[in-house]
Amino acid sequence: MNAPERNVVRLALCLLVLGVVVRYLPWGLPSIESFEVGEALVVENTAPLPGERDSLVNNANIVSKIDSNNAARPKKERKNVKKVNLPVHINSASVEELCALNGVGPKLAEKILATRNALGPFKTGEDLQKVPGIGKKKLEKLLLGVIFD
Repeated sequence: MNAPERNVVRLALCLLVLGVVVRYLPWGLPSIESFEVGEALVVENTAPLPGERDSLVNNANIVSKIDSNNAARPKKERKNVKKVNLPVHINSASVEELCALNGVGPKLAEKILATRNALGPFKTGEDLQKVPGIGKKKLEKLLLGVIFD
């Protein structure tokens, strides 16, 4: 086996080991949707070690600093975000549903609604291209997540 073949075999073994580690070990990789930062874990030392006279006083100061920092911060409230199932019915979609499409922001969603109200329901992609701000490339992206009624 020559040097390039050995490198390929080493890389394959590394990827195999990495895959096994990620797949079968007891911890999982957190997803972005469910990842939350927890509260700080504070461990108090109840008995001083030999030679540490003031460790209880120091630990009490640390705990009080952490408690005062947590009390001063207002708790963040989560917004209830409506889940949108793709594909979206373009002729009955709201602004929030249109914003879920790839490449559509709130302004373009408002333009789509205004055009739909002015010209009537969209029947094909050509009708959707009449919206200002939708060109050929954006139309190709939109057509993947749109249903015409």
